[in-house]
Amino acid sequence: MIENLNNLLQSAFQSHPVLTVLLLLVAIVLTGWGIISFYRRWRTSPTKGRRLSIRERISRRKAEISLTGDRKRRPEYVTISLRNPGIRPVDLQAPVLVFRRWSSERKFRINSFGGVDDFPMWLEPGYEATFQVELRQFYDRVPPLRRACRLNAEVKEVSGKRFVSQTIRIKWI
Repeated sequence: MIENLNNLLQSAFQSHPVLTVLLLLVAIVLTGWGIISFYRRWRTSPTKGRRLSIRERISRRKAEISLTGDRKRRPEYVTISLRNPGIRPVDLQAPVLVFRRWSSERKFRINSFGGVDDFPMWLEPGYEATFQVELRQFYDRVPPLRRACRLNAEVKEVSGKRFVSQTIRIKWI
């Protein structure tokens, strides 16, 4: 059976040189795309930021950020939850919403919620802060954001450590 398949492939490539060139071109494009996407993912790792000192690494400060929409597709509101599961307090800067479409992204820092300046925020161990953000305000100010497919949030500690939420899908394409 394997010999029959090998014979079939050899005869197809020998009789159709255009097919061979086409398959080779597709393989080169896919390999190039894989290398580029791997490099971009490696460079934008959620744990990257400025290099932390040994003292900052040992301090075991943690924060979790989660992002949920009010609906599965095309949410009107998203809820940002900041939680400190660690044993030390965390000093967090303002969260940033990241709208993404294919390879482009647009970032927006949220400095206040409801007219109250909450950031930088001192979050004690075991506590959680929840904020609700209306997406229509972003869509009204920057209309191309309506085409964004994915949304995530990130928050930085004052020392420079970065925490990133899971990406939610706003729409399919």
